[in-house]
Amino acid sequence: MSKEQALSKKDINARVDSIVNAKLPDLNRMAKEDLDYRTAIEVKVKADSILQAKPIDSLAKASKTKH
Repeated sequence: MSKEQALSKKDINARVDSIVNAKLPDLNRMAKEDLDYRTAIEVKVKADSILQAKPIDSLAKASKTKH
């Protein structure tokens, strides 16, 4: 049976930082993949719903009145 050693706050932070630094590249890669996937499927749907709600000709009129 081994005795467990109490860790100081500095030791705990060092271990946490080590684990996080090891996992961070994979987490960033997965987040980018998720963003790319969601952008591809969600932006088109959102843009289509916006265009259906506000016809293009009214958008053109709005942009003319702003200038």
